[in-house]
Amino acid sequence: MKGKTDMKTKQLPEDADALVALAQGIATVLEERHDDLGISPDVEALLRASIASAQFAIDTYLAVLSGATKSPLAMSFVAEAQARCDRNVEQLRRRVTRCIAQLCRLMENEDLLKVVHEVMWLSA
Repeated sequence: MKGKTDMKTKQLPEDADALVALAQGIATVLEERHDDLGISPDVEALLRASIASAQFAIDTYLAVLSGATKSPLAMSFVAEAQARCDRNVEQLRRRVTRCIAQLCRLMENEDLLKVVHEVMWLSA
């Protein structure tokens, strides 16, 4: 049906907000402790770039979706905005996974648990 959005189109990627919050927590820990952790500041910069990109794509998708109920022109951009949102959130998910993997390789279990607690506290 033209002019209507289906439920599938309205959904954001699963746990997108939680992923952004987790990524922000990890980025903060990397910023504050990159020297202690022995991780390049570039890792944090790339993570922050992915966070900004995902947040922008989410906001854009929600704005287009909101306008789609009032404008046929906006409706024509919903699928593209959703696809871009999905791609950016998936890219952020991969970046977060890489950061966590790098932390796991570089740290002892006890130190890693401290970082996990810091990240969880920051993203709560």
